Amino acid sequence: MKPTLTLFTALLLAPLAAQAQQTSPSATAVTLAKPADDLAKIVAASGMVNHLRLDLQRPIDPRLEKLETGDLAKRGLFRGKTHVVRTAGEVSRLSGKLAPGDQLVLAADGAWKDARFTFQGEGTEAAPILIRPEVEGAVVFSGAAGVTFHGSHLIITGLEFRAVIPTGNGAVVFRLGNGRAQPAEHCIVNRIKVEDCNSPDAADWPKQKVWYLTTDFGADNTVANSTFAGLRHLGQMIGAAELPGEGLQRLHILNNQFSNRPYLDNQNGYEVLQIGWSAMRARPSGSLIQGNTFERCDGENELITLKASDIVVRGNRFLACQGVLCLRTARRVLVQDNIFDGQGRENTGGVRFQGDGHVLVGNTFRELKKPKDYYTWPISLMAADLETYGETDQLSGYGRTHDILITRNRFEHCDKRIAAGIYARKEYPLLPKNIVVRENVFAGLGEGSAFDFISPDPSGELPKELHESSNTFEP
Repeated sequence: MKPTLTLFTALLLAPLAAQAQQTSPSATAVTLAKPADDLAKIVAASGMVNHLRLDLQRPIDPRLEKLETGDLAKRGLFRGKTHVVRTAGEVSRLSGKLAPGDQLVLAADGAWKDARFTFQGEGTEAAPILIRPEVEGAVVFSGAAGVTFHGSHLIITGLEFRAVIPTGNGAVVFRLGNGRAQPAEHCIVNRIKVEDCNSPDAADWPKQKVWYLTTDFGADNTVANSTFAGLRHLGQMIGAAELPGEGLQRLHILNNQFSNRPYLDNQNGYEVLQIGWSAMRARPSGSLIQGNTFERCDGENELITLKASDIVVRGNRFLACQGVLCLRTARRVLVQDNIFDGQGRENTGGVRFQGDGHVLVGNTFRELKKPKDYYTWPISLMAADLETYGETDQLSGYGRTHDILITRNRFEHCDKRIAAGIYARKEYPLLPKNIVVRENVFAGLGEGSAFDFISPDPSGELPKELHESSNTFEP
């Protein structure tokens, strides 16, 4: 069955589509409202096989629209009892006791400093359980606070976490799901703020891993319209490494603001967002990262790391970030209509490819300057040691980059273009195959090839695998 766009999806995408049109006025630009069959036609016109599994995507949760429009009492979702709580202990005592349609209201005069609790609830699609502050902006968790929610059909909105002090290595400020045995499913986290939650001792930052929000083992959850800022520790602002034991993750990360992730040192582990990890063996995820803004996120060279497959990354803005979207151990990822704007900062990059079946379409790469290495090129295609990641017992290394379509993108005044076969060596001998680059616009670098680095290949095969056609070079 072909996936279709719901009305709400189209409305959500329309402003981003207009912005993409304004900032990338290419006649070949793909707008966010393009349905899946139009995208399939674009892939077919390139002469490539369409490997994308957009049928694994779910519609955006229609309850999110209701949360964002009108008065809460008139939204028709919460017709049960209202329970007002003032302490973490009162929250815990109500865990597991609310009925579908009930509301858990955190009092504005409650004791939320150092508050820690776990809350479980079982709502329904038509009657979810709502967790909200009594007054928007009046419930701020601080000190040694930490919260955990698990169950199904929970909607958590309007909570704030500011200057929370992590309790040690592996600390999580906001857990959506309580381990493998107690996941969260069909839940919405909306309009939360998690800001500047770090140890007061800077010496802890490179030693202790901290997550602002985790949503492991769950399915069909949404994190939307929220703010994540100022993380300095190892760890991530959103971690979704563990996929469900069965079925698809289908996590939606929509219209959030991620900012101020400073560079501290050259360790791995300072990403902003991670989906999957090596033990997932590039399993399908079906997740969606859409409409978010990432600004000055410099923690490491992988700003987003995708270690699962069948993910859509669409309509996001990457502003002055010294890092890239990395398809690390992923297959069949659609990267569509994003803006990568370095704003003239050096070492700002775009997309790094490993794996196969990816499509990069309708994106804008602008003012990406002075990459310090191939990792932060506007586009880089890595060398590999495995033909297909996930099909052997080996969990380290890289899958060969092959069957990649790069089409209808615009490159504006970047210092580099595309690097093919980066870091090829004895340990990583497998070079990219079947890379199609067509109908792109390159402005400000003069005419020539779209590829400004091609790894030396004694066999002479790599240049034959790089297919360029109908690209335009502007002054």
